[in-house]
Amino acid sequence: MTNLILFDVNKYMDNLSFQSRIRLINRNEFRALMNREFASVDYPWTIKQTAYSQKVRTDGIYDCTAMGVKDKSNVLLFHICPTNNKNSNFKKLETEIIEKIIKTLNLDCLQGFILGSKKYNINSPRSLELFDMMEGVLKKLHIQYSKFKGGNYTNDIAYDLKKDEWVIGCDMLDVLSSPKETILGTPQNALSRIFDQIKLADSDRLSW
Repeated sequence: MTNLILFDVNKYMDNLSFQSRIRLINRNEFRALMNREFASVDYPWTIKQTAYSQKVRTDGIYDCTAMGVKDKSNVLLFHICPTNNKNSNFKKLETEIIEKIIKTLNLDCLQGFILGSKKYNINSPRSLELFDMMEGVLKKLHIQYSKFKGGNYTNDIAYDLKKDEWVIGCDMLDVLSSPKETILGTPQNALSRIFDQIKLADSDRLSW
């Protein structure tokens, strides 16, 4: 099944892209922005909780990995916990994620977003392995994506199709004594302090 999926996907290597804004705020601001219009990916964070809508959100990303894949109509948001026994078979999980993307979205115009994981976490030893598997899905499907990996903080994310905007709410920003622009300067500088690795898709841009 997996080989058939990857063969079919090869013809979509040149996915069209469209620009998204990625905005960084604190978690208190994040909670104030959210409402019932946002489909939420909630605990216990398995593939069964995946959200599919024009507005999606998920909270409390620490050792987990959250990944969004969008076309021009909707976004599919995954939040997978590496310590949940239902997520232990990563090969099976990879196939399920690929199948869900292919069956749900328009493969002609996909764009991705991935965030999460903690390295050297004794309570979650497979955290990085999970992130790498899910990032591998984006690569196998030839999807352009922005990447925010590792770090020591808890994050929330949301996407709004009408604004074509990803929002990251980070608890590091909750404790700042002055405006984030004053202390951290640019969003790029802030993100480099929050995460171990960041990579921005050519079609995405950062914003406060």
